[in-house]
Amino acid sequence: MKTMTNLEKFGLAAILIIACTFLYMKYLYDPQTRVLQTTLKKRNKIVNELNKVRDIPPLFQLKKIIEKDKNTLKIIREKSSNLSVKTGNPDEITQLISEINKIIESNELSVISIIPGQSTAGRFFKWAPFEMDLKGSFNNFMVFMTDIEDLNDAVEIRNLVLENSGENLLRLKFTLRI
Repeated sequence: MKTMTNLEKFGLAAILIIACTFLYMKYLYDPQTRVLQTTLKKRNKIVNELNKVRDIPPLFQLKKIIEKDKNTLKIIREKSSNLSVKTGNPDEITQLISEINKIIESNELSVISIIPGQSTAGRFFKWAPFEMDLKGSFNNFMVFMTDIEDLNDAVEIRNLVLENSGENLLRLKFTLRI
C-alpha cells in the first residue's frame, strides 16, 4: 500500500471537514426549523388566549350571574352586619369562652374537659382552638348549637363526634375555634 503524501492527507482532511459540515448543516443545524418551532409555540399560546376570550358567556347569562351574586352578597352582608370584630387578645378570648360556658350551663350540658390548642392563622382570622368534651342530651346539644350560631362573634365548630354514653346522654367532642 502506498503512503499518502501531505497534499493528499490535507485534501482528505478537507473533504472530511466539508462533508461533516454539510451533513451537520443539512440534518442537525437547521435555524429555520428552530425559528418555525418557536413561532408555532407563540402562535399556539396566542390562539389559546383568544379561545379563552371567545368563551365568554352571552350578555343575558352574565346579567343573571351578576344578579345572583348581588343577592348572595346582600345575604352575606345581612348575616355579618351584627358581627363584632375581635383582635384575638387573650382578654377577648377569655370573655368569649366565659359566654360559651354560660351557654353550656344554660343548656344543661356538663363539661368533661376544655383543652386550649395552639392558635392558627386562618384566611381571615387568627383562630384560637379549644378541644371541647361535653356530655348531655341531644336536644340540649341542638339548642347549644343554635345559641352558638346566634353569637355576634366568629365561632367555628369542627370535627364533631357524637358518642352514646348511656342513660339517653351523648358525649360530644368537637373543636371550637374562636
